[in-house]
Amino acid sequence: MTGLRPGPSAPLPGTLRRALGGGLLMGVALGVGTESGPVIADAVGASGFVARLIPAAAVSALAVPLVVLALRRRGGSLRDLGFGGTGANLRALLIGVGVTGAAAALVLGAGTAAGLLHWSRPDLGTLAGYVVANGVVALLLEALPEETTLRGYVWTALRERFGGAASALGTTAVFLVVPGVSTLAGAATARLLGREAGPVGAAPGGQEPVGYLVLLTVFGFMLVMARTAVRRAPLCVSIGAHLAFLTVNRVVYEGDRRGAGWHADVSSPDVELLVPAYLLVATVGFAVWRLVARRHGGPSGESFGQCGDVEAGSRGGSWTAGPAVAHHGGQSGSASPGRPRRFRPTPGRERPLDPLSASAETPGGAPAGPPVETSAAALDRLPDPPVHRRGRDHRRRGDGDEHRLPSRRGRRT
Repeated sequence: MTGLRPGPSAPLPGTLRRALGGGLLMGVALGVGTESGPVIADAVGASGFVARLIPAAAVSALAVPLVVLALRRRGGSLRDLGFGGTGANLRALLIGVGVTGAAAALVLGAGTAAGLLHWSRPDLGTLAGYVVANGVVALLLEALPEETTLRGYVWTALRERFGGAASALGTTAVFLVVPGVSTLAGAATARLLGREAGPVGAAPGGQEPVGYLVLLTVFGFMLVMARTAVRRAPLCVSIGAHLAFLTVNRVVYEGDRRGAGWHADVSSPDVELLVPAYLLVATVGFAVWRLVARRHGGPSGESFGQCGDVEAGSRGGSWTAGPAVAHHGGQSGSASPGRPRRFRPTPGRERPLDPLSASAETPGGAPAGPPVETSAAALDRLPDPPVHRRGRDHRRRGDGDEHRLPSRRGRRT
């Protein structure tokens, strides 16, 4: 059973256990990885970019394989969480980066025009190097493991039983638990390694909890909307949006401390409210993207009022969002625009009625009997069909073609 096969029979305790387990897994991996990574870096004598890379790689190495193991125990894989082929992953990643980056440029540009932000002179070479290095670290430390566990594993676990809106609320609620779990796991790991433990709380690094959780809530809903924006490799859209968010914030608000080669000076601390503002704009942007793609008949993403759909992939289907019946081999209640509906065969009519359209083998591969003659003489020897089946086209067409099961590769809802 794969992650996005919804059904009323999905037990509530198991669904909630998997959803909470995904959040706890991410929190523990984040806390353990960020505390043990520096110890590993010191032990191997790493510094600079490599010293930053080791904790990030440790977080992904802890979180992602455990998610894969949990999926394989239930007969699934990472494709069931929303990954796709290389081309689809890259396209979806660029969509997430592009929509979030455009929203940030629009809102921060308006703030600059209003005199709220004052920019330094950019050092393009330093800025490009920082964006690449920070992108690799952020991908392994936050974007990849968080999206795989939260908008991937947690989301699909909730979608087995609940609708899109409830799953969005549940996924975001679990997202809010992750920072607190990470501070607890990090403090325990630091004590085991003989290091000074950091503060334990709902927000990391001693940040103000209320404001941090409010921002995290807005961020979480934006990532859920990004995850539902497209049908092919939808999880990579949220990964791209996550990366763009981290890069923009670190360059704009922390670029001077991080040596990014460009930063903005804010006129007051309240200017940081531009961050949730551009997150809201990005949320609307992803919603519009999905609606436009659906209207033009393209690969649109998931509707909050529906369940999952199957997209053709190397395993016969990559589960994303769409009508629930698609997961069970059926069809949706309404046909897609521009595409005729296709139905199952009439009971008792699965095999061709006409001998000319019969196969020489049974479905299991065993011979079905001697080959059927198709010569003119053989046609003359065939018995006349019953009166209600007589017609010039009946013999030459056969009923099997009209009732052939639709292939999964071509199914769209």
